[in-house]
Amino acid sequence: MSMPLSVGIDHVIMHLSYSERSRPALEKIMELAALHGLVVYDPQFEEVFVPEGDT
Repeated sequence: MSMPLSVGIDHVIMHLSYSERSRPALEKIMELAALHGLVVYDPQFEEVFVPEGDT
């Protein structure tokens, strides 16, 4: 994974490289996003992950 982490009032941007070693970090990111009602966007695959209960 690489840095820096960009944090704003309405966003958090993380630049991650995927490998099996990064799987625990990605799982934690998704867990925290769901806990806090945050949307996760993956620009590489143009996928959006919305926490349950949000529309």
